Amino acid sequence: MATLVFRLKYVPDEEADDIRQLLADHDIDFYETSAGRWQVSMAGLWVKDKEQAIKARELIREDQMARAQTMRPISFGQWILGYLQHARQNPAEAFFTLIAIILILGLSIMPFTLWL
Repeated sequence: MATLVFRLKYVPDEEADDIRQLLADHDIDFYETSAGRWQVSMAGLWVKDKEQAIKARELIREDQMARAQTMRPISFGQWILGYLQHARQNPAEAFFTLIAIILILGLSIMPFTLWL
C-alpha cells in the first residue's frame, strides 16, 4: 500500500520541486497526485515501498528543518498581502471562509448582546 510522504497543498512550486529532486537524487520511487479540479483530493507525493517511505520521510524532515533555519518571520503587512493574493487566486474559498468567520463570530457574540 502506498504511503503519503509529503502533502502538496499550500506548498510553493519551488519547494515542491526541491522535494521531488531530493527524492529522485536518493533513488526513491514516488508518484504524485493532484488535488483535482475541485480541490477535494489529496495532493501529495506517495511512495509504494514502506522502507523507502521511511527513508523519504526522514530526508524530507531534514530538508524541512534546514528550511526552517533559513526562514524569517513575516510582517503583518506581508501576511495581508499574501492573503489578498490567495483570495484573488481562490475567490470562492476566501468568500466562504469569510462568511464562516462572520457567522461563527456572530453566533459567539450574540448571547452577550441580547438585553433581557
